[in-house]
Amino acid sequence: MDVVFFDIDDTLYDQAQPFCYAVHTVVGQVPATDDQLFASSRRHSEEVFAALAAGKRPTDAMYVRRMQETLADAGVTIDVPTARQLQHIYATTSGEAMSLYPGMERVLDLCSWHAKVGVISNGRGPRQRDKLRILHMDRWVGADQVFISDELGVAKPDPAIFRLACERMQTSPERCLYVGDSLASDVAGAKAAGMPVVWFHHRDSLVPADRRATPSPEAAPDWTVTNSEELLDLLRRLL
Repeated sequence: MDVVFFDIDDTLYDQAQPFCYAVHTVVGQVPATDDQLFASSRRHSEEVFAALAAGKRPTDAMYVRRMQETLADAGVTIDVPTARQLQHIYATTSGEAMSLYPGMERVLDLCSWHAKVGVISNGRGPRQRDKLRILHMDRWVGADQVFISDELGVAKPDPAIFRLACERMQTSPERCLYVGDSLASDVAGAKAAGMPVVWFHHRDSLVPADRRATPSPEAAPDWTVTNSEELLDLLRRLL
């Protein structure tokens, strides 16, 4: 295996941490747990994710709606300026609440001993690279091993971004592995590119049973893990 690629958001780190930090900083305590808040934010992020997947930048109105609808689920009404402030804190200063998942350092160490490590992520270049800086990912990943949709003009689940990353790292998809949390963008996109995929499926318990994602036959992951320890055990066997 030549390269193990990782998604960033909710794969390398728990995305609930910075989101809930932003909520508590701007709004204070709300009648919902952090897990409930984050699960709600994911349900109301479809507009944002769709724009990113289309290679577009989400609008201010999309972010405002996401924040207002998420807080409404918790029984809290916020106006537009508060929603904008919440998005600003989430996007710019919530990094102090961001850290690698427990056990992820050992995963990255193992990968770097046996292969190269890369990153393929949707999002704005400066923001995603800032997350990597906060997470100290330079220990494993060089700047030229990071591939971000905003910088490349193509986004997951388009298989082109996976193929482009492989081309720039002088390898081919079948000689690589992708680790990501999203069936729609990570698993489907990497599989379409011909790259084996590990689905980091760690939030199933937060989703009602009737809404849990089920892989389609053409986008089924090669392996599924639910935490960093399972991922480490799997990679020990694969590498």
